[in-house]
Amino acid sequence: MEDKPQFRVDYEATTDNVGVVILEGEIDIYSAPEFKEVLVNGIEGGAKRVIVDLSGVTFIDSTALGVLVSGAKRVRPRNGNLDIVCTDENIIRIFEITGLDRIFGIFPSRAEALQAAAQ
Repeated sequence: MEDKPQFRVDYEATTDNVGVVILEGEIDIYSAPEFKEVLVNGIEGGAKRVIVDLSGVTFIDSTALGVLVSGAKRVRPRNGNLDIVCTDENIIRIFEITGLDRIFGIFPSRAEALQAAAQ
């Protein structure tokens, strides 16, 4: 039997105003508060452009989507935005079904998201 992937969240400030939240495992009602805390701390710390890297994520639920939407609302008044790195077709499909693909930029790699953030 396979073990459930351990949830992990890290934050990396790449420049003064660009921050990357790196997630692994499942983001659900249990792990979302920790994700939200890291995201909010990054924004409060000065990040206007936030990249949420979901490439190591295996599952997200509506709680995780709520954290992403609230993060986007926090950076907008600062002329910022929130982009997502995701290659998992099932997770991308969730963004498409909910219409959130029109709110977030969705990139296939962190390098492409960082390049867009630098512009």
